Amino acid sequence: MGRRTRSIIRPWCCATILMRRWGRRKGSSAMVPDVCSSGSNYDAGSLDARPHAARFRITGEVGTTDATDAVGATDTADGTATTDVKTAQNAREQSVRRYFAMWKTRDFSDLDKLFARDCRYEECYGPVYRGLEQMHRWISDMLAKQIVDSWDIHEMRHGMNPLGLPMLTVTWTFSGREKESYIFDGVSIIEFNDKGYMSRVREFEAQHDRVFPYDDK
Repeated sequence: MGRRTRSIIRPWCCATILMRRWGRRKGSSAMVPDVCSSGSNYDAGSLDARPHAARFRITGEVGTTDATDAVGATDTADGTATTDVKTAQNAREQSVRRYFAMWKTRDFSDLDKLFARDCRYEECYGPVYRGLEQMHRWISDMLAKQIVDSWDIHEMRHGMNPLGLPMLTVTWTFSGREKESYIFDGVSIIEFNDKGYMSRVREFEAQHDRVFPYDDK
């Protein structure tokens, strides 16, 4: 019996020590009863004298608090990261919309706020412009001979280029007039540098009118 009694008291003593240590950290060590002594404080029938009850309280109180704090911190970090990504994506989309609108308004005064100084612009029919200075010369030439009626964006898809920098794939329909009116569809692959400026634009053209040769008539 004596050995059995000691085996019951010993884990309870360990639990009490743990509770005291935790209580000192929480400022409540006075609430932990002393049942490690050989006096009459130990009651085998009492809930507080059962080792498994003490272990449950320690695990429940300490573990639950730590777990809640950890989950809360993770949720906050994830939420902040998601918000930052969305904000950056919205800024890139807005830059593209502002550039497309410039062709309709014929006001390019903010062009340098959107493109990197060393940007590269590849038109859908072959010409390539290197740097902002060449882009300004090209735009001046086009304003002298072209009227843009619309440049409508259909879809934007976010991605990354091979260097891990942000990229937007934009589908659109362009219509304008020179000697004649014209309209065509296209895709622009637009890359951004780490400062948020457009650094490379590649345009691809598609016929606006669609035909369905194998549809039943």
